[in-house]
Amino acid sequence: MGMDGGEEQMQEPAGCEERIFVSVRLRPLNYKEIARQDVSDWECINDNTIIYRNSLSVSERSMYPTAYTFDRVFSPDCPNQQVYEAGAKAVAISVVSGINSSVFAYGQTSSGKTYTMIGITEYAMTDIYDYIQRHKEREFILKFSAMEIYNESVRDLLSADSTPLRLLDDPERGTVVEKLTEEETLQDWNHLNSFYLCVKLKDR
Repeated sequence: MGMDGGEEQMQEPAGCEERIFVSVRLRPLNYKEIARQDVSDWECINDNTIIYRNSLSVSERSMYPTAYTFDRVFSPDCPNQQVYEAGAKAVAISVVSGINSSVFAYGQTSSGKTYTMIGITEYAMTDIYDYIQRHKEREFILKFSAMEIYNESVRDLLSADSTPLRLLDDPERGTVVEKLTEEETLQDWNHLNSFYLCVKLKDR
């Protein structure tokens, strides 16, 4: 993202002194689990700690940890906007200051990664476009790429060619994906949505 001119100070998440900010979001029970009257094994006890409510005996609990602490923890009833505001906004919006940033979700199948990341992406792009609109004295270039990494193969979701792509080491840019499509015509949020549609159709 190119720029020139002054900078605005970006707030970091409270208590975040490191370059890596780790958040955990607990998934709510799905309809099948509710119908079975299942109960979640995990519980948020504050904004930073989750506990595992297991069936171990008192003597066994002393051998295994039951509480885990992270930079931020979100309960099952937290909406996507709250997850974004507290766990990802500072990282996402820092790109307008020329900082390389990454936001990604990690978890097992059906843990809510896609649901969470779609929400975070929408809020992040809205904030970035709002920032650009407020700073018309600066020039920004937004580029968009979409790729799938599956079974150690990289596929370009914006290309009709499904041939796996190679990872290369660039002395200036670091690790790059060879021949990955980069669109440079993202004019506004609606334009970006059209690219999302292409990605969804290609990924079916």
